Amino acid sequence: MGALRWQKLSQLAVERGWEMDVVTAHPSSLNTMDLERLKELPPGTRVYGVPVLTSLPERLERWGLKFWRSAGGRKRASGTTPTASATPSNQKTKAESLGALEIWRRWDDPRSAYHAFVHKSHWYAWARTAAAIGEMVIQPGSHGAVISCGPPHEAHRAARRISISTGLPFVMDMRDPWSMVERLPEAIASPVWLWTSARDERHAVAQAAIVSCNTEPSSRALIAAYPHLKARVITVTNGYDEERLPPTLHGTRFSIAYAGSIYLDRDPRLLFRAAALVIADIGIPKERFGLDFIGNVENYNGLPVTQIAREEGIAQYVTVGPSRARQEMLKFLANATMLVSLPQDSDLAIPSKIFEYMQFDAWLLALANRGSATELLLRDSEAHVISPNDVDAMAAVLRERYQQYARGVRPLRIARDPRFSRRGQAKILFDALDEVVASPG
Repeated sequence: MGALRWQKLSQLAVERGWEMDVVTAHPSSLNTMDLERLKELPPGTRVYGVPVLTSLPERLERWGLKFWRSAGGRKRASGTTPTASATPSNQKTKAESLGALEIWRRWDDPRSAYHAFVHKSHWYAWARTAAAIGEMVIQPGSHGAVISCGPPHEAHRAARRISISTGLPFVMDMRDPWSMVERLPEAIASPVWLWTSARDERHAVAQAAIVSCNTEPSSRALIAAYPHLKARVITVTNGYDEERLPPTLHGTRFSIAYAGSIYLDRDPRLLFRAAALVIADIGIPKERFGLDFIGNVENYNGLPVTQIAREEGIAQYVTVGPSRARQEMLKFLANATMLVSLPQDSDLAIPSKIFEYMQFDAWLLALANRGSATELLLRDSEAHVISPNDVDAMAAVLRERYQQYARGVRPLRIARDPRFSRRGQAKILFDALDEVVASPG
C-alpha cells in the first residue's frame, strides 16, 4: 500500500546520493502484480519481500469456523433449512465505514472489537517478521537511517524496533493519520482499534527523529496532540511526477474519468445526479458525454455502481471497468476530458490521485469540503473544488466545461504549477534527512 510514493521518491533519493534497501510485503500477498514498475527503481535497489502470514488469532478463528460449520451442517441436516423470509425485506444495507465519533460509541459491540483485534494481530505479526529481516539487512557503516511509510501503520512498529536495535535514526512517513483517522471500515470500526493505534503512535513518535505528514492539516493535528514534537514534524505532500505519459487523445466525447477505488465515503451518487441535470438540460446524446470508472469501482456501500447510475437515470452514460496495469491506467487518464476526485470526509488527507491527475491535459474536479486538506491544496489553482453536497454547483461546472469543449476549448494540465511537484516536496524530506544523519544526537 502506498508503494507509488516511495517508488517515485527512490529516484530522487539517488540524485541526493542515497541508495535504498526496501522491506515490503511479499508479492505472494498481492491479488495482481505490475512487474513493469520494478523497472522504475534505481539500479542497485534491493527489495526484500516479507510474507503476510496468518496470525495465531486468525488461525484459531479459522479452526473455530471450520468446527462450527461442520457441527451446524450436521444439525441442519436433521432440521429445517432457513427460508428467505427470515430476513426482513426492509432491512437496511449496512454502512461500509464509520466516522470517528460513531466508532467511539461502539464500546458495546464485541464483534467489531474482535475483528479489530484480529486485524491488528495480523499486521503485528507481519511487523515482527519485517523488523527481523530489516535487522539482518542492516550493514554497520553503510545504512544511515530507517524509514517507514504507512498505512498500514504497523510498518512504523517494525522501523521503530530496527531503530532501537541498530541506533539508526528513524524517519516516520505518514501518508494518512494514524490514531486520528477520520473513518474506518465498518468491520474493524471499534474503540479497540483507536485505542491501540493511539498507544502504538505514542511509542513510534517518541522514537522518531523526523515525522513526515502528508498534509499541513495532519501536521498541525499531530503537533496539537504531541506539542513536544513541533521541531521534528515536517509536511511532505505527494506531488506530480516528471514522467513520460501517453499522448493526450481527446475525441468528440466529453469523458469524466475516475481511476481507483470506490470505498468508505467515496459516494458517486451526487456526481451522477449533477450529470443527469446537465444531460437533461442540454439534451446530450450518450455518444458525446459519459462517466468512465476503472479500478475497484463495482460497488459502493453494497450497491452496484451501475445500479446507482440507473437510479439516477444515466445508466447508459456510465461505464465501469476493472483495474488495469499502470501504463494502461495512464492511457485511460490521458483520454479523459475531466478527471474527478470523489468525496471523502477525511479532511486531513489528500487523495494521491489528485497529484496524478495534475499531469494530464484534463480539467480537475475535486469534491471536497472547504478547509479540508484537498481544498487548501487546490485553492487558487485552476482546479474546480466543489462541496460534495452541492449538486447545483457540480452541474454548473459540468455544463460550463462541456459547452466550452463543444466549442473547441481544450483543458491544460495543472502540473505547469511547480508548487505541486514531487521533486520540490522530496527536497524538504531529504534536506531534513541529511541534517538528521549528519547530527544523529
